Amino acid sequence: MFQNNPLLAQLKQQIHDAKPKVEGVVRATDKAYGFLECDKESFFLPPSAMKKLMHGDKIFASITIDGDKKTAEPDALIEPMLTRFIGRINFHKGNRLQVFVDHPQIKTSIDAKIAKSIEQKLQQGDWVVAQLTKHPLRDNHFFYAEITQFICHSDDKLAPWWVTLARYEQPRHPVNGQTEYPMLDDIPRINLTNLHFVTIDSASTQDMDDALYLERSTTGWQLYVAIADPTAYISEDSEIEKAASQRCFTSYLPAFNIPMLPRELADDLCSLTPNQTKAALVCRIETDNSGNVIDNPEFMLANVQSKAKLIYDEVSDYIECLPNAWQPSDEETKQQIDHFYIFTQARIAWRRQHGLLFKETPDYSFELDNNNKVVAIHASFRRIANQIVEEAMILANICAAEFLQTRIGCGIFNTHSGFDPKFIVSAEVFLNSQIDKGNYSAEQLQTLDGYCQMRRTIAALSENFNNDYLEMRLRRFLTFATFKTEQAPHFGLGLTGYATWTSPIRKYSDMVNHRLIKAFLRGETTFTPPSQECLDRMQITRRQNRLVERDIADWLYCRFLAEKIDAKPVFTATIRDISRSNIRANINENGASIFIPASTICERKEDYQANLEELALYVQGKRKYQIGDQIQVQLTEVREDTRSIIGNIID
Repeated sequence: MFQNNPLLAQLKQQIHDAKPKVEGVVRATDKAYGFLECDKESFFLPPSAMKKLMHGDKIFASITIDGDKKTAEPDALIEPMLTRFIGRINFHKGNRLQVFVDHPQIKTSIDAKIAKSIEQKLQQGDWVVAQLTKHPLRDNHFFYAEITQFICHSDDKLAPWWVTLARYEQPRHPVNGQTEYPMLDDIPRINLTNLHFVTIDSASTQDMDDALYLERSTTGWQLYVAIADPTAYISEDSEIEKAASQRCFTSYLPAFNIPMLPRELADDLCSLTPNQTKAALVCRIETDNSGNVIDNPEFMLANVQSKAKLIYDEVSDYIECLPNAWQPSDEETKQQIDHFYIFTQARIAWRRQHGLLFKETPDYSFELDNNNKVVAIHASFRRIANQIVEEAMILANICAAEFLQTRIGCGIFNTHSGFDPKFIVSAEVFLNSQIDKGNYSAEQLQTLDGYCQMRRTIAALSENFNNDYLEMRLRRFLTFATFKTEQAPHFGLGLTGYATWTSPIRKYSDMVNHRLIKAFLRGETTFTPPSQECLDRMQITRRQNRLVERDIADWLYCRFLAEKIDAKPVFTATIRDISRSNIRANINENGASIFIPASTICERKEDYQANLEELALYVQGKRKYQIGDQIQVQLTEVREDTRSIIGNIID
């Protein structure tokens, strides 16, 4: 009687239209229901609604209010969580093709078809790329996808690498090379092969792109920084150049790297291998005994010859006079190392006074066997030999920034503007509450001098003060580093200008700066700034490379720690984040990220209160943990399918 009643349908529509409307993001739970997260409120999504939705979908919804309960009713899809995604093949009941989405919050399988372009015969568990083609809220059809790319079989030992690279659309193979590489530069090169250049790298490094020579002068020091010169062999209209402009960086991954340039260029022709004459772009820098630059740096095209390939740890052992330490093979190499040590101490002191020093944190590296299984994870700190190279490169990049700005008027500059403008007031309030009340103003903190002074004050605080807490809180207020075509300050380094040119084998920005410097040396007077498209591509790729490294590491951490789960080992960890439902910490010993559910911290949910502004956790109203705290955690579970490591806090 009422089924097709137009008046009833109109009344229902009027009631629906009168309901409050919201826009939000779907959050799935382990149950059949979910929640719609809006700016300041969360609304219940019943199981019937969740059948039409995917975790992460952005939707419009109407809100039904029944007493204290507010329920969301999906109206329209704004933006789906899934478009292109990574998944695994599942043959349901033997023949119905499905794909499981590789996402920790998405548990449902999606029916799928295979694109005609895929020739590989797919098997159960294979990793693939798929495209969501139908969505219930948009197409009035159940979820449906098309498989567009085969990644690897489920038993591939390099699955963590191939899957992660595919996720971020990064290439897995080196750039195709040329049959020959003639010298393209027509500028005469200075012969500097008589200078005792040396390289300092890791033992396994093949793409050596910097060599150093240092000598005493009447006023202090003369430092020669020789940098490999790949643009001498790569034309700007070549396929190699086009590929490099898209890759932008060499990807350094556990077990292997994926070079930005063809291997025969990166590891052979351009690499500054010992006792071979190589083309280089060289910068001569003159400083006084305190490390102050006292004359304009001189750039030149030259032929150089590294006299020795030195290893970081061996050089550090020698300088630190460790028992049975490696010794230089000749007097000239010994003199260079001794000079480097004195010069580096001066430059570190200079940067401490005029710039900012890096906070010392360990680097973690995976040791893999022949089957790419993790056998150990090593933590290493920067030693004196690493600092020698680091300080020389920083100085060379400071000089390049000045040269590009004053002589050429453009380039690719690395910049960082400190605090994000939208967080500057919060940063001001926080600093005044934590250190010296009233001593910091937003205006002061937005200047390079004011920012540096604040950072030096924090660095000078006593060990009893929780510097880690300050550092991590301040990090939430900072903006991201960016590339620009004109010189601008780099607050993170505490410098007025910074432009890298010292890694052209590994960074496309450095190749661009090489070409500009060479154009100046050829006598050109007009220069075309790099395009915004070029800068944007580098920004995107830099972020993608970091995510690739992080995701592969998370996968390998799970595999490594899964074998230790039965022993339930205890680790010291540093709290990195606090949320309404968990604590996240990093294990100090190996760098792994561990997830600590709120339910393991408090038996009663109401006793757990996360203060997201303070990034602190209160238990029964008392402050118990904050970011930067050192805690003891016990490993309890590893889930490789979601790359999650779970543990408990041991009081």
